[in-house]
Amino acid sequence: MVSTITLQDVYRELQKLHREMVSKKDLQQALETLSIAQNAETMRQLHESEADISKGKTKPVRNVKDLLSELV
Repeated sequence: MVSTITLQDVYRELQKLHREMVSKKDLQQALETLSIAQNAETMRQLHESEADISKGKTKPVRNVKDLLSELV
């Protein structure tokens, strides 16, 4: 039995595929997020930073010089 398909059917299927596709940028971002989430030390630092922010332990940084002075 031979079935036929129209160009319109093909076009509709291609539109469905296009809507479901993930961009390379989105995939890279997801992989980076997974990488960060799997690193226990990085996650500990993130949670610690979030706790500091919620306690108001922040300092304004107006420029790179201010930021670098904190590292010394």
